[in-house]
Amino acid sequence: MKRAIILGAGASKSYNKSKTGVKMPVALDFFETFRKLEISENPWVLIGHLINYISDRDKVDALQFLNFSEDIELLHSEIQKKLYKALHRGNIFRHPDGIQQLKAYNELIFLFVSVINEIQNGDESLTHKNLAKQLSTRDSIITFNWDTLMDRALMKETDWNSGNGYFVQPSAVFRDDWIYNDDQSIERNFPKLLKLHGSSNWITSHIIPSKEGKFELSQETNVEDFYVFERATKPYATYAGRYMSGYEEFSYGYYPPNLPLIGKPAPEGYTIVKSRIKNPLMPEGKSNDKGLYSMPLIIPPVKNKEYDLFGTLFTRVWAEAQREIENAEEIYIIGYSFPVTDIRTDQLFKSAFLKRKTFPKIIIHNPNPDLIFERFTFDYGIPSSYIIVKKEYFDETFKFE
Repeated sequence: MKRAIILGAGASKSYNKSKTGVKMPVALDFFETFRKLEISENPWVLIGHLINYISDRDKVDALQFLNFSEDIELLHSEIQKKLYKALHRGNIFRHPDGIQQLKAYNELIFLFVSVINEIQNGDESLTHKNLAKQLSTRDSIITFNWDTLMDRALMKETDWNSGNGYFVQPSAVFRDDWIYNDDQSIERNFPKLLKLHGSSNWITSHIIPSKEGKFELSQETNVEDFYVFERATKPYATYAGRYMSGYEEFSYGYYPPNLPLIGKPAPEGYTIVKSRIKNPLMPEGKSNDKGLYSMPLIIPPVKNKEYDLFGTLFTRVWAEAQREIENAEEIYIIGYSFPVTDIRTDQLFKSAFLKRKTFPKIIIHNPNPDLIFERFTFDYGIPSSYIIVKKEYFDETFKFE
């Protein structure tokens, strides 16, 4: 039996082993969740440009951020739209608003991943370990989530590994140092994990504006090259030496390790100047800052998702996800609500089902399944007799049919 398991945000809500005692947020309660975490009081967590953007937009005092509760997807999409308008006007570094928008956009990416890292920093998820135990090498996990709950469970319960387990292979894996990935074997004796929106432990270089009115990565290597964080038991090189300790595998503090790469040279007629204003109230980092500054590699929760920024990386992941859906005999939908605004996901399922010669069995595992049921019957043409609905939350008692 070949199975494809689709995981959405509801699957991550089952995690209750966090050291913080906090559960994974949804878009509407993201900022409320952030304020419950200790990192909200950490001066190394950069939110200044984000606060200034909100203050300027809403004409309110910066202290109002203490009660800010806007949907992070709407806010991030709004900043992205304004940022691209500024980019198309020309060199954004000549426009104060453009600089603020770029920095606020990046701060949201760091903040988003930081919240995930803080919450998933605990014992392995019993729910995800239970799922991993039931998987065979023919099965695939297709997830829209950024967390590493499934990654850790697979590594604990199967032969899955972070160097060869994501279908797309990272250039190097961080295990107290960068270990270059030379595992090019095709044979994989473990379930397949496909992360359609990147991962909180995937790392890339910073985003910079180009002369062509687009964004590009600051790394000199191919844009498809990415890096994976697995563990750190000692300080690593990072921005301003701001290493943070106390994190379990697959989670790190606000700043990921710097990359073992060289950045792109300045355009002709320009010079790159590296400077940092030291604040007497800001604690100094005690690690070093060698290497290229890095940032999380995720497709953030915005309306216009920039998959092409990373070349063919996500094209390959999504194409493989479609093949898995085409060939699966059973498809489990766990905690994913199929939002109508996610056009690419809708196309993914439509394209996969159009190529099938038989109907798969669909098992919807969700306490509120009605809209998902309608999507499969009316939009994807799956007869209701092939659909099983389980009005349940995803927890450690989950079992395949």
